[in-house]
Amino acid sequence: MIEGKGLGGKRVNRVNASLTNKEDGDLRKLATACGMKHTELTWHLIRRCLYDLNIVNELQKEFCTQSAYKVVLLNNGMEIEYVLRGREDI
Repeated sequence: MIEGKGLGGKRVNRVNASLTNKEDGDLRKLATACGMKHTELTWHLIRRCLYDLNIVNELQKEFCTQSAYKVVLLNNGMEIEYVLRGREDI
């Protein structure tokens, strides 16, 4: 895709996720219940998870192996920013 072409100057980054048949079916059912396409619901789910402090902390607690790469979410008035915590072992 050509950057900015027909998108009002926005850059598009596509993310492919492999879902099981059950997960895909559940996603489509929820999307239908919410009156939207499954791709739109996926976008909402990703955005909510990315900027939810509890979910971010749970994911880091479970999967983060390098403390130098842990992030902190900062509320900068209008938006939430990701900030690297840095190394704690120095």
